[in-house]
Amino acid sequence: MKKLLFIACAMALFTACKEEETITPDTPLEATIVRDINATYTNYQYFSFATGDTVPFADSSTAKWDIAFKGTTVIVNGGTSGPGNAGVIMKDTLFTEVLTAPASGYAQDGAISKAIPTGSNNGWYNYAGPPSHLIAPIAGRVFIVRTADGKYAKMEFISYYKGAPAAPDGLTSTSKYYTIRFVYQSDGSTKLN
Repeated sequence: MKKLLFIACAMALFTACKEEETITPDTPLEATIVRDINATYTNYQYFSFATGDTVPFADSSTAKWDIAFKGTTVIVNGGTSGPGNAGVIMKDTLFTEVLTAPASGYAQDGAISKAIPTGSNNGWYNYAGPPSHLIAPIAGRVFIVRTADGKYAKMEFISYYKGAPAAPDGLTSTSKYYTIRFVYQSDGSTKLN
């Protein structure tokens, strides 16, 4: 009987002393769609992934923005375009297949070329030319962004026309209004899903 009591006490003590394990499941990151980023201004329209919104021109010389839009040109806050450390890797893949951001290989804006190249079929868009003059995002082109402060996001361009019409008309739809979809990793890790 003493032996049985001793075993029961030992098991109770062991169970009480055992450190409790808490398993916290990873919460998947959600994609955000931002519509109608107005790129019609003389100056760039600056954008922050952290806030999911535009940044005033007064902050253009700070690291408060990550990318900026003007016409069909997109710049990053790094290299010759800004004081941040932003850079971009372009990938031809599905948005959902980009699960992590690479540690290196990010292009920054330079004096001659941009991290996101300009021109039809070079960066984010194709230009149809006459007679339609349609500017359309390149399907399956994803941009992995190292932000100005060294965090990560993935982004794709959805539309270049106001209201993101399903069938824009290059002659009559109002252009220079970007709609983008992105996932931003706020914890500084490279996880993008």
